[in-house]
This record gives sequence, structure tokens and C-alpha cells, in this order.
Amino acid sequence: MTGPARIKKQKAYRWGQGAEWLSILLLVLKGYRILARRFKCKVGEVDLIAQKGRVICFIEVKARKTRQEAMHAVSWHQRNRIIRAAEWYLVRYVYGKDDRSQEFYYRFDLMAVEPWSLPTHVKDAWQRNVKID
Repeated sequence: MTGPARIKKQKAYRWGQGAEWLSILLLVLKGYRILARRFKCKVGEVDLIAQKGRVICFIEVKARKTRQEAMHAVSWHQRNRIIRAAEWYLVRYVYGKDDRSQEFYYRFDLMAVEPWSLPTHVKDAWQRNVKID
């Protein structure tokens, strides 16, 4: 990759990084505790994992020119990768650790970020049964 394409990619990467940090700031102000940022495992990845009370949120951050574009930017394939990573995270770090682990709930959220606006936090952006065996 050379010249303009490389610069465009770097700019998009920085814009995404800024969107994640802005989302983290908003979540913390709303009372969430950030458990992980850019969580990666062999089956997928999740931009942010946060907890508020007994709810663990797996959050995808999408930065686009408009809020509508951001809200529609999570494909079916991406959702499945996030769900698989969530399953992995829950098995590894939550369920089975102690008796209190059964008290947690989970959901999949979206942070839609557009220029010059606070992120829009869409709670329960999609649902899927997470398989814990």
C-alpha cells in the first residue's frame, strides 16, 4: 500500500481509536466499568467489554459520517464473530469462577459515533443466545 491509500487507512484507524476512547469516556460517566478494550481471542474480537451492576455488555464501536450509517454498519458476520468472542470471554472469565457467576446477565450493545456529536449508546442492539457448555 502506498501514498494516498496508506494515509487514508491511517486516518481511518486514528478516527476509530478516537471513537473508542470517546465511547469509553461516555460509558465511564454513565457508571460502567470497562473490563476489556479490543478483546481478541481465536474466535473473534470485541471492541469494548463493560459492566454495570450485574450486566456485562459486549460493545461494538462504529464511527461513520452519520449516526444512521454507524447504526447499520454491523454485519451479520461481524455479529457472529462478536457472539463467539463473547462466549469465549464468558466461559474463560465469568462463568464457573465462583457461585456468583450465575448472577450475571449479558447483552450486545452498539456505540454509534459521528463527527462533532456524543456517541449514541444503543443498548441491546442485537440478541443471540450465547452457548455456555
